[in-house]
Amino acid sequence: MQSKQRQTGLTMVELMIVVTIAAILASIAAPSFNDLINNTRLTSTMSQLTSDLNRARSEAIKRNSRVLVCVRAGTDAAPVCGAGTNWQNGWVVCSDKDTNPNDGTPDGVCDATSTTNPNPIAVHQALNARLTLTGNAASICFNPSGTQGATPATALCGTGNATLALTGATTVTATIAPTGNISKTP
Repeated sequence: MQSKQRQTGLTMVELMIVVTIAAILASIAAPSFNDLINNTRLTSTMSQLTSDLNRARSEAIKRNSRVLVCVRAGTDAAPVCGAGTNWQNGWVVCSDKDTNPNDGTPDGVCDATSTTNPNPIAVHQALNARLTLTGNAASICFNPSGTQGATPATALCGTGNATLALTGATTVTATIAPTGNISKTP
């Protein structure tokens, strides 16, 4: 005599119900995941920027010469300072000694590299298309004393606070005081 064996498993209808429920849950979770990715991108970029600003200030003190953090001139070009207040192409940190040591005016050009003075110090690539970085100047200048700006103001280095606003899902602003202090809000 043969005994009946009971078959176990899922029917096609049961499987389709499980797949439908999984798809609904995934569609609910996807926007939250995108927000997480965008916020992480924003936080990471602002951390890199403030790190490079702090590095520029330290290098200015260490080298006893002016160090710039400036708009990068195009993504394909050699890492040199550009013009304007749109920092979307990234930024360059470089040493910039005076063109004429007696006038205290930087030329806004990264000095040539040498074994004792490697230049540029750091280069940040273009930002993700979902982020926008704008500033109130094309360059932020750190002096050998660690202060920021120039006295009197020049076309390259202004006086007062320098600000850089990074916008994505939210906006985070880095403010560089004339004393060289760097703060972020929020």
